[in-house]
Amino acid sequence: MLYSVRKHAETDERGRVVALIFSIIDRYLFREAAAASFAVFLVLFVVLAANRSIDYLADAAGGEIPAEAVAVLMGLQVLRYLGVVVPAALFIGMVLAMGRLYRDSELPVLAACGVGPALITRGLAYLAVPVAVLVFVLSVYVAPWASYQADVYSEQAARDVDLGAFQAGQFVGGGDIGTLYAGDSAGEGELREVFVYVQDADREVIVRADRAVQDYQPETGDRYLVFGDGYRYDGKAGQRDWTVTRFERHGLLVDTREAVDVERDREGTATAELIGSEHLADIAEVHWRLSMPAMVIVLTVLAVPLAKAEPRDGRYGKLLSAVLVYVAYFQLLTTGHEWLEEGRTPAELGLLWVHVAALLAALAWTRYRFGGLWPVRRSGSFGN
Repeated sequence: MLYSVRKHAETDERGRVVALIFSIIDRYLFREAAAASFAVFLVLFVVLAANRSIDYLADAAGGEIPAEAVAVLMGLQVLRYLGVVVPAALFIGMVLAMGRLYRDSELPVLAACGVGPALITRGLAYLAVPVAVLVFVLSVYVAPWASYQADVYSEQAARDVDLGAFQAGQFVGGGDIGTLYAGDSAGEGELREVFVYVQDADREVIVRADRAVQDYQPETGDRYLVFGDGYRYDGKAGQRDWTVTRFERHGLLVDTREAVDVERDREGTATAELIGSEHLADIAEVHWRLSMPAMVIVLTVLAVPLAKAEPRDGRYGKLLSAVLVYVAYFQLLTTGHEWLEEGRTPAELGLLWVHVAALLAALAWTRYRFGGLWPVRRSGSFGN
């Protein structure tokens, strides 16, 4: 009886030790994967922000949008694509983190102690599940809002573009404004030593003023250049009937663009409005948004067999493979999205078949690489 009690106590103690070890391993895997994923996210974030800012900087340099609108538009576009960037950063970060653990022989040692791929996946899941929730919020709620707000802000910025978009000391020509030159800028949209040439029907208008600011009328959509202390010359080249007018304040209409209501495209439509729609394109859009958080979970399972490496393999040996796997997965989702829009796949099935196929492939790959999902006690089961 005493031997039985002692044996039972030893078994309970061994179970608590194993549970404690696994808890430590979970935290360790979480910390390593989170640090690597965050580093990858920063790199991808900088690349995304730089890529999106190029077009806006070109528009600002051409005077099509105000310079201060670049940061806002860039921020909205980054929010729009974060739901795609975060899964990629998490997947690549997990592969890099486990690559280091294999390089330092930490995971092979854990494998010899009975820590199999299922337990490794469990440790990574503590990170993947919160990230999947975050991606769900980004894809379902934030991205549509940011897409619509970017369209609205772009239209408003194009209407409200001010003189600060023009660079002093350079001639700017084209459009309703004709030709504009300013010798200096006083800041806050005010130009100094201004020269403007406008072709008005069969006559020409030349304005020379000490300063100029822009005045926009949101009710009518009219945009004026308001000059201070200058002269206006009206006439026709080659003739002597020019009219010279001196003014203290004079407005010149340069744009009659009317304010328009920006229509929501499908990407900018709220998910709640798309749900229940019978249009295949709307159904495909909903499934696409829901696919992003699902992809986080599937990629976490895929990361375990992909990251398995030999001790001589470098930490970044699996980086290219991880990128290729993510691109293939994403491309398969894109193809499935197109098929769903075209009605080639059932609407009820959506994009679920892509995730199921990827998950089954991940499980089969894990079984091939590790010999099973749970630890096998015979020597060498996890070392190859």
